[in-house]
Amino acid sequence: MKYLLIFTIFISISSPVFSDTSLYDRGRAFFYGDGVEQDYKKALFAFRQGSKSGDLDSMTALGIMYIVGIGVENDNSKGLEYLNKAANLSHPKAQYYLGAMYYLGIGVTTDYDKAFGWISLAANQDYLFAQHNLAEMYETGKGASQDYNKAYEYYITAARRGYLESQIKVAEMYKEGIGTEKDLGKSAYWLKQIAESKDSSQ
Repeated sequence: MKYLLIFTIFISISSPVFSDTSLYDRGRAFFYGDGVEQDYKKALFAFRQGSKSGDLDSMTALGIMYIVGIGVENDNSKGLEYLNKAANLSHPKAQYYLGAMYYLGIGVTTDYDKAFGWISLAANQDYLFAQHNLAEMYETGKGASQDYNKAYEYYITAARRGYLESQIKVAEMYKEGIGTEKDLGKSAYWLKQIAESKDSSQ
């Protein structure tokens, strides 16, 4: 299963007004070097300030920095603390990363039940990566009872939102009649979408 334990945070350019949100924006700008010189320490500081103000995006970003060890010494315990806090306040990105950690056994004992629980919560809040990974869990039976129909449902949801790996899975499922009725026309449609996505990315 491919989990993206990196920043996949899509926000606007930072604002000069230091609200909770702009602290997160500021941290994001320093993390990526977006309009400023890249500086992980300054990113960390901004995320800490945002987290103290209760901003869930900042909490999640801070947790990931501790877990990955970017801009700060790796500390899985602190990382989990921040992710747990944001996840329990229904932040879908935090729920997804927490689920990924339990699935992969990063900083915690591998626990597929907890992984399934957190990833399900994120998927049902329309978090794209969670939708795809939950489909994989249903397809493979790893972390969930194998259910091709449910796998198809989550794959098609992510596919319609443009997620390439889900589109590939949907094309295969229509071709083979797995989790849905066999339909070569629909398979061809998704293969065309995949080709167009690849062309546009080149």
